[in-house]
Amino acid sequence: MANITGSASEKVFQIQKWLGLNENPDGDTKLKMGEAAAMRNFRVTRDGNLQKRPGTRAHWTVSEGSQIETLWSGFIAGAMYLMAICNGKLYSLGDEGAVTEIGAFPGGTDHPHMFGFSDKLYILTGYKYYCYDGTTLAEVVGYVPLVAVAVTPAGGGETLEQINKLSNGRRIWVSPDGTAATFQLPEKPIASIVAVRNTSDGSVVTGYTANTTDGTVTFDAVPTAGTSTLEIEYTVSNDFRSQVTGMRFSETYNGTQDSRVFLYGDGSNKAIYSDIDHDGVARADYFPDQNEVRVGVENTPITGMIRHYSALAVFKTDGTYGIQYGNVTLATGDIIPAFYVSPINRAIGNEAPGQVQLVLNNPYTLFGQDVYEWRNSSYYSSNLTRDERQARRISDRVFATIHTFDTQHCVCFDDNYHQEYYIVNPDGRALVHGYATDAWYYYTNFPAKCFVVVDNELYYGAADGKVYKVSGSYNYDQRGGEITAIDCYWESGAMSFGSDYQRKNSAMLWIGIKPEAKASIDVTALTDKEATYATKTVDYSLFDFDHIDFSDFTFSTNDKPQMRRLKIKPKKFVFYKLIFKNYSDNTSVTVTSADIRVRFMGYAK
Repeated sequence: MANITGSASEKVFQIQKWLGLNENPDGDTKLKMGEAAAMRNFRVTRDGNLQKRPGTRAHWTVSEGSQIETLWSGFIAGAMYLMAICNGKLYSLGDEGAVTEIGAFPGGTDHPHMFGFSDKLYILTGYKYYCYDGTTLAEVVGYVPLVAVAVTPAGGGETLEQINKLSNGRRIWVSPDGTAATFQLPEKPIASIVAVRNTSDGSVVTGYTANTTDGTVTFDAVPTAGTSTLEIEYTVSNDFRSQVTGMRFSETYNGTQDSRVFLYGDGSNKAIYSDIDHDGVARADYFPDQNEVRVGVENTPITGMIRHYSALAVFKTDGTYGIQYGNVTLATGDIIPAFYVSPINRAIGNEAPGQVQLVLNNPYTLFGQDVYEWRNSSYYSSNLTRDERQARRISDRVFATIHTFDTQHCVCFDDNYHQEYYIVNPDGRALVHGYATDAWYYYTNFPAKCFVVVDNELYYGAADGKVYKVSGSYNYDQRGGEITAIDCYWESGAMSFGSDYQRKNSAMLWIGIKPEAKASIDVTALTDKEATYATKTVDYSLFDFDHIDFSDFTFSTNDKPQMRRLKIKPKKFVFYKLIFKNYSDNTSVTVTSADIRVRFMGYAK
């Protein structure tokens, strides 16, 4: 945003709000004042100021030289935890850099994923499915479903729960008739009888023999007659665990509640979802055999699922779908939950597996070499519907940079507290969308492999086995114990100041900065006449015992924004570029405004 003051032959052009990066494919002569043609390691604050990006410093060393694969924060057994997976092990990260090893994953991990459910932490390692309850890390055994009740000695009975993909165990409640001693199980052959119990108190019953081939149990003494008085638990040989452990990502959804876990990411168009047991308990260890949904054609995989209002948005590499919660009536008259799939967009979806983010309640996806925001702007529904206008491309201003990213392997994260959406390329370059001001910016030397926010502070895990804190209190990047200066650069578009047919002179400009402990910025210019001009430094430091440097001692205590006049004198130019630089490991800077005095001359030749 710019204001213009002065006479007809001399005006002062004011930049009072910074608008972020705009890589216009037609050049930089049409950029707004405050937009950057090139911008590196600067960010835009919520008030629209230009600020040196936050520095990074190692906060935890988890496993030296091994990549931090994923981070998670949440409640386990009523206590808050910060967890990391690194080098095939689970760690708990505590105060003052404390690291506690919880346990190892036999067989290692491959793109592990953590999620919280029912006050426990569940982990998909790419090979197996684990649970940590605050005390023990172990493979998820799987809930043993009650498949039938009121089973007579001859078999039959009333079916209740579906079999569980995670478990080859089954339970039935049998109803003795007081005459028969042999009971027929629903399946044959079976692998084993686990136990027989009284349903009244759970006590174990002995004195029986099992025929695994015929699937029968014969008691030594005829049981007393009753209805569903005995429970028989048995196992079968079939094992469907790989259908669960092969999944890589999760999302919780059940209409208006988050009481089911949807798993996806095995490279197919299939997702499976958990269920509630017969006692009404929502479980993440119960995936009934029929609880699966196939989305679109089998040729393309599901790459992202995210709850969006009362629906579940599902993204594939070739399109987008929505899942709605409903009910279906069976032939028996029973009403059971069901999930219905409907198409939303047949062309645009998501390519980065598991990287869909919900930004201000709107999904952000990476598709092709672009970022899409999904929003239903209709008045009658907030859920996504079949309308191609709901996929809005928002990355046009950074098209040149994002087209150099490997979007299929980028890491995406929404820092909701600071209202910044991150896209990090595997080589450590990052694009950030500050959606509070709708500004894009570009970071270098930012090698994040995973993110987490704890107490409104942003952390990322890196390939060196360390977890780094991202904070504006650091004016540097720390790598391997060494302090590295942050290379900050900002370059405006080619400004003609509303008159690209006239030559101009500029004798001075004013730069506004926010006083900080040590604030400094180098300012120069570039025109169509000359490539180099004098570089002037603007600095202002507050008196602060936490940042005393006696070689640069000051008693300044005024914390109000400060203006500095600089004499940079480009002459006979048509287009003018303003340039800011900061390459320092001990200074910060927040630029509040820039005022450029321009004198108009004759016509350009």
